[in-house]
Amino acid sequence: MGRGSALRVAVVHTVGSVCRCAQAISKGLRALGHVPVLVDSALVEAKARELAEGCHLVFDHTDTFEGRGLFRALVRMILEGRGARLVGSPGRACFLSDEKQAAKALLARAGIPTPPAVVISPRNKEVPSWLRPPWVVKRTSEHMSRGVHTAMTPEELEAHLRGFAKGSPSSSLMVETYIPGAELAVPVLEEKGAPRVLPILEMREARLRRILDQGFKEVEFHGERQDIAQARLEPSLEREIRLLACKAFEVLGLRDYARFDVRLSQDGTPFFLEANVTPSMEPFEAMALSARLAGMDYPDLISRILDSALQRHGKGSLLREKSLETNLPGGSLRILVPSGVPFPADSSLEMARIIDVRPGEEVLELGCGCGLLAIAAAKLGAKRVVATDLDPACLEATLLNARRNGVEERIQARAGSWLQALNPVEEKEGFHVILATPPQTPSPRPMGPKYGGPDGLWHIKRIAASATRFLKPQEGRFWLLAISLVNQEELFRLLDEHFEKVELAGSTLREFQPQEYESLEPGLFSYIQDLAWAGKAWVGKSDSGSLAFRNLFIRASLPRKVT
Repeated sequence: MGRGSALRVAVVHTVGSVCRCAQAISKGLRALGHVPVLVDSALVEAKARELAEGCHLVFDHTDTFEGRGLFRALVRMILEGRGARLVGSPGRACFLSDEKQAAKALLARAGIPTPPAVVISPRNKEVPSWLRPPWVVKRTSEHMSRGVHTAMTPEELEAHLRGFAKGSPSSSLMVETYIPGAELAVPVLEEKGAPRVLPILEMREARLRRILDQGFKEVEFHGERQDIAQARLEPSLEREIRLLACKAFEVLGLRDYARFDVRLSQDGTPFFLEANVTPSMEPFEAMALSARLAGMDYPDLISRILDSALQRHGKGSLLREKSLETNLPGGSLRILVPSGVPFPADSSLEMARIIDVRPGEEVLELGCGCGLLAIAAAKLGAKRVVATDLDPACLEATLLNARRNGVEERIQARAGSWLQALNPVEEKEGFHVILATPPQTPSPRPMGPKYGGPDGLWHIKRIAASATRFLKPQEGRFWLLAISLVNQEELFRLLDEHFEKVELAGSTLREFQPQEYESLEPGLFSYIQDLAWAGKAWVGKSDSGSLAFRNLFIRASLPRKVT
């Protein structure tokens, strides 16, 4: 991302942690001209939606959540669930990397060496005879080397196990073969969707101690270090480590940046010890020092990490609302569409221009979204409009937009699935008009909110079967916005079954690209093509030569009596 293109970037961290990554990242962001927003991870449940809507990107450098490193992946999952655009690995990858047994299994299946290990518990403390000392003892779900010890003898191992049992009686522990040899830091950056290994470093301190424990990792360095240097490796061995690191990055589902801790055994085998999804980003730690050897200063490192995330997410918009202003037969209309609420399609606007709502009538809109059709009906003179939807955000948006357009006293919002939101009195009295724009993209399996079943008619069948019960016998009209990707023969047969009069009030062409459907579900465009070739959907071309389907504005009246 260019240094002059300002972003608003949240940095989530654990307040009180010895880790100073958040402060370092914030300084790097400011150097790039971006706006950092520091947030305590303890507040993530309350702040996640705000961060999703108010920040272009979110760095998560949580150390512990609810007091434990085990739970830090939950922070990412909460952020993802609220729609935040994360920098770095997703929550699932964070959990897998911190869950050492799961990570080992994935790496082993990919042919990546890890030290032999077993998991034991207070009830089963048996270490098999094939796992010989010395050992490394660690929690199965933790990071920053918390609680990591070495045991040179069975007696030392037993002492560590007793200590763990006192502090965490229900926890599982991993007992792993200790690998003597050089310890390497292998930083990885993702560039253009592919992992790139930065210069590999040797952690020289590992020559003086068996492991780089929690105490070492909590030391804050402020100047040049003598205990880290670029590793001197045979070219073939370095190539092998780089290839293994790229494979590990992909297997664990990591994104944007990470660091692997590797032990190089005396016979030259690189054993992968840990995957760090949030490697220390302090200026004198391995990630930044390696980047410097690759020719990047600290802001440049941050910029490249942002570039990788932006390639995946896009810059997005911080506007919480999009607006729509238009003139309809009932008058001018101004709609604000909050984030997360579908923006009205052009076809919905076309339908709003042709519906035949008369003054004093009662109207029902099924699946109201932001309330466009409900408000259009009220502006045409409807004395009461009931708008239904399953999404609370859509119902709130409908009521707010009704207020903005001065028709709030005539619009009621109801939560529920189609006509299930109504009561028996409304069924008995009936509506003059029912408006429906249900999802109807055909697909062999569910693929999101546009899913309409294998033939596109899944929702329409239920609505049409019930609509006749809620329409006034002589005056009732059912307006349906359908698309030609559904089985039209079956659609009109279905409507004829429930209404005496069914007419096509209008149609428009809607251009599209195959990728629009492939992005919903791989192979979906081919599925639609197969339907079209079988005569169960219609796909044509516009005057410009683009692929297109038809929007069908259908008016059905004179509902048949339900027997």
